[in-house]
Amino acid sequence: MSSVHAPEDFSVWLQTTQGQYVLDWEHAHFDALVADIFGYNAVQIGLPTHPFLRASRISYRFELDAVGPATLRSEAFALPLASGSVDLVLLPHVLEFSRHPHEVLREVERVLVPEGSVLISGLNPFSLFGLRRALSRSGGRQPWRGHYYSAARIRDWLTLL
Repeated sequence: MSSVHAPEDFSVWLQTTQGQYVLDWEHAHFDALVADIFGYNAVQIGLPTHPFLRASRISYRFELDAVGPATLRSEAFALPLASGSVDLVLLPHVLEFSRHPHEVLREVERVLVPEGSVLISGLNPFSLFGLRRALSRSGGRQPWRGHYYSAARIRDWLTLL
């Protein structure tokens, strides 16, 4: 499993009824959030086939992933971007499938401009998805295989940065 991209079977799961519901919900919320963020450069790390930056007003937007049809190929824990060069970073389901979530956040912090924005999405361990994952006997199937992090834990990690 790569440290940037969601596994192939997660992308397949996103095409199921449940996955499409989650994807539609995320698209709507990302669209609302990115519409009012201004700057010069925006990057979406992971899930390059799903344009979460489509409603952004930022003129230069691109996708970064280790595989797939991304504009730039790289691991998320070693971004080939200049320090302080990006105004907005989107991380759709990157942390839950990364072997190095702390390093990913450290790299995101490095490339963000002062007062830059980062938007993170992932499945909540305290949701019905989290309960389903905890009760799942098929731990090897998606999306139950990912590491679900609570908002409080991610907030703590970001505070340390």
